[in-house]
Amino acid sequence: MNQPLFRLCAAMILAASVTACGSKAPKPVSELALASSALQNAETSGAREYAPIELRIAREKKVAADQAVAKKKYSRARELTVEARVDAELARAAADAEKSRLALKEAQDNIQMIRDEATRTSIGAQD
Repeated sequence: MNQPLFRLCAAMILAASVTACGSKAPKPVSELALASSALQNAETSGAREYAPIELRIAREKKVAADQAVAKKKYSRARELTVEARVDAELARAAADAEKSRLALKEAQDNIQMIRDEATRTSIGAQD
């Protein structure tokens, strides 16, 4: 009675292990597309000018992912594409932050210029 159950369990374990060993990671097509899109978005947002290091790192990882795909190392390629996408998103965010910082500085400089002009005008009016 226990022997058929034992055989069934053994057969299931054997089938699962053969399937696991025989399965090959699929080509990361969608991940590659997402990484390419993220790189394009980063460049469009000005990362080339405002976050060149982050953008370069993302590009290097995308190139490495493409090379891993060519070697059919799909698991490694998937890891690299995810990293490239995240690095590209970081580059875009860094570029956006830098542009915001520069816009804030410009606005603060304009406010200071208006204050200085108002002070000169009020002093001239008192004389």
